[in-house]
Amino acid sequence: MEQVLALARAVADLRQEALFNFGEMTGVKLTAVLGQMLEHSELPDAYLDTVRAVFAPPEGYGETLDRFARSGATLVLLREPGAGRSFIAQALLADLRKITKARVGPLSFGGTDRFPVHRLPVEENTGYLLELPADEEKFAVADDFGATLGKIQSILAGRESQLVVLTTPEQWARIGRGAPPGVVPPLKLPKPEKIAASWLRAEAPSLDVSRWVGEQRIKDLLQGQGPSGALEVVSLIVKATQPPHTGESSGEEAFSRQVDAVVSARKSWRSQLLEWHSREGRTSFQRNFLLTAAMFRNAPVAHVYAQTALLAKYLAKAEAVNLSGQGAPGVIEMVHSIEAELTDDDTVQFSKPGWDDAALSYFWIDRPMARNGFLRWMAKAPTAKATSLLETFTSEDRLLLANRVGAFAVRWAVRHEKPKPLEEVVLAWHKDLLLWPTAVDLVSAAALHPTMGRFLHEVLLSWSKNTSEDGAALQKLAVEVCAGEFGRRHTGKALRRLRHAAETVHDDVRASLDAAVRNLWDDAAVRSTLFSSVVEWCSQDPSRAEAGRRCFLALATLRSQAEAKLPALLSPGEGDAEFSTDDLTAGWRALLDPAAPEDGLAEAVGQWMDAAAEHAEQRPVVFHVLRGAVDTEGRAGGSHPRHRLRDLLYLWQPVPSVTEDSERVRLRHELVDLLEHDRRRSVVLYRPARAGSGGQPA
Repeated sequence: MEQVLALARAVADLRQEALFNFGEMTGVKLTAVLGQMLEHSELPDAYLDTVRAVFAPPEGYGETLDRFARSGATLVLLREPGAGRSFIAQALLADLRKITKARVGPLSFGGTDRFPVHRLPVEENTGYLLELPADEEKFAVADDFGATLGKIQSILAGRESQLVVLTTPEQWARIGRGAPPGVVPPLKLPKPEKIAASWLRAEAPSLDVSRWVGEQRIKDLLQGQGPSGALEVVSLIVKATQPPHTGESSGEEAFSRQVDAVVSARKSWRSQLLEWHSREGRTSFQRNFLLTAAMFRNAPVAHVYAQTALLAKYLAKAEAVNLSGQGAPGVIEMVHSIEAELTDDDTVQFSKPGWDDAALSYFWIDRPMARNGFLRWMAKAPTAKATSLLETFTSEDRLLLANRVGAFAVRWAVRHEKPKPLEEVVLAWHKDLLLWPTAVDLVSAAALHPTMGRFLHEVLLSWSKNTSEDGAALQKLAVEVCAGEFGRRHTGKALRRLRHAAETVHDDVRASLDAAVRNLWDDAAVRSTLFSSVVEWCSQDPSRAEAGRRCFLALATLRSQAEAKLPALLSPGEGDAEFSTDDLTAGWRALLDPAAPEDGLAEAVGQWMDAAAEHAEQRPVVFHVLRGAVDTEGRAGGSHPRHRLRDLLYLWQPVPSVTEDSERVRLRHELVDLLEHDRRRSVVLYRPARAGSGGQPA
């Protein structure tokens, strides 16, 4: 029984993640499923078991699975986002793991328009999920992707591994030429009744599922619905059959009433809300109280009451309400006026399933001129730690409300394809240490969501370019999202957004950019793409060169995981990425350019010279790179990168004294002499002195 209940809870979390209903969570975390889905290296068994429990196989799934279980199998699922393609792919991986014990997880496309076939992971018995990035500004998957699948199949066969690719029919029509025969399986989605039944059996095992999906009114709701629509109906059925919506009666009458509630909720309770709003004597305070109670799900009623008065000020100052004294209606009267109940723990509870979401939808449609004020109030609401009338609003209360507000903002931004609701949240939470991580988590989850992702990718791109004063928060959030799982799954897109953000003038965005570059470096599979992109920026036009300089500085000052005193770019143990001295020189040339800022440069020179002093085998590389970096044309007025480097070397090791380290002094003299040698004559091969010899190069 405990296993059944645990599965039901996991299914509920998965449903809320799929519908982006994080505001329904009763805990502080957004959802347990979110944490599992953001595990980029491997999908956990608990999540895979949940997928298998609710999956309704499409027609032809059995034959497709048989083919997929063979070594080297590659499948391409052609569906639009939201049409079940991600779930089918995850089900294939879940069944593959059950059959072959394979490790399964997502695979990054990389940072260029061509998938890096040569960098396929070398692990054996592994199943991969590769989502092709949607075409966007200045980026499109290469036309010959289909032709590379034959080589991919050959490599995977040698490693007893498999791959499933997600793309759209439109994109595949352009890139699929030359693909091996049979890579696109003929799958037909199951009927929505079958999808709904699978979810209900797993999440509500005590429910008479056959009765529900066999009911004609429910069939009518499900007719023509895709997977997302079927799941929305499931959500309403679950709500309608749980307290307080179940009512006291039982039998056929209760079932019919529950079905009526599901049907009305699916229609957003539009006629019932119209009747309530237009009832004679209805006041603006009551309408605002309904709106606030709908948004403040699970919040103490005292805060709903206080925020109602605040909402009135945001919507119209003339409607301001004074809650002190007994002039305004009290809490009990207000709860009764919106046809709700007050629970024992003093929260507002609606008797109709989905009534709160429907009330929010009704307001949005009914009051277009009040939307901006509502959005400002909504975004500010979780930031209130207390009011002049009430006790402290706890951190847990604030986080619960933030989940509700943030999820609402994301859904409405996506639905209307306008980022303003989400931008209001980001700007309001920017300096709140408690709420800012929640904003990052919400946008990260939305950017990886099967149906919301494409719009959020565009939003992140727009935010990364926003250089206005108010745009600092938006840039910062875009950078932090790109530093996480979005950057690992969509490396190329993340790097383009980081490049735009690197042109910022805001210090906190720069700090986030440094952290983003370092976070992406932690993923060995991303390092080569990250480094090559940064070097490319260093060598291009001035705007990109500045982005490259800042990102290269973050990498140049990053310590090796294998050797704490060694820069990561000089460490041979930093994964399979290899960095040529030419590329290292290009990065350092951007750092030492006299026109570039000095922030962080002394630290970088110091770390690399420390490496030369403490690791004799690194001296030729360090000297070669730094000499090459300053081997450039001089600038007007005598300015030259050689002068800057020489000053930084003396900053690293000043004029010697009795207590100075003689080896450091010798190294500084040696490199300075070489720089002068390079200035006077053409560069000759440098033959370093043996460690400890104290000699000079010939």
